[in-house]
Amino acid sequence: MYFKNGMIRKTRCRIPDDLVPTLYQIHDNADFPQLTWLIDNLYDNPQIEPDIAQELADEMVAFERLILSLRLPFPRVPLHKVQTFFTEAASKQQVIYTSSD
Repeated sequence: MYFKNGMIRKTRCRIPDDLVPTLYQIHDNADFPQLTWLIDNLYDNPQIEPDIAQELADEMVAFERLILSLRLPFPRVPLHKVQTFFTEAASKQQVIYTSSD
């Protein structure tokens, strides 16, 4: 995933393989509609508008709180990196472009 950060630069982020199984734990959970959408559509190369990016960042924070309350292990650093990426794109009002490998 990336968004434009200036005329030439791009800010990039990848959802690490070890985070994918963690995200699937909330698939189809009504409390996480945007994360479910992301899981379902990530390999279709969707564009993510800034308002959706902010909703994704907010849901990731809520998801982390849920995992911590249940005392389950999860890849905390990768989750924070992706959450920060979505927050930055939203605050800069940038569309996120995705491409699957």
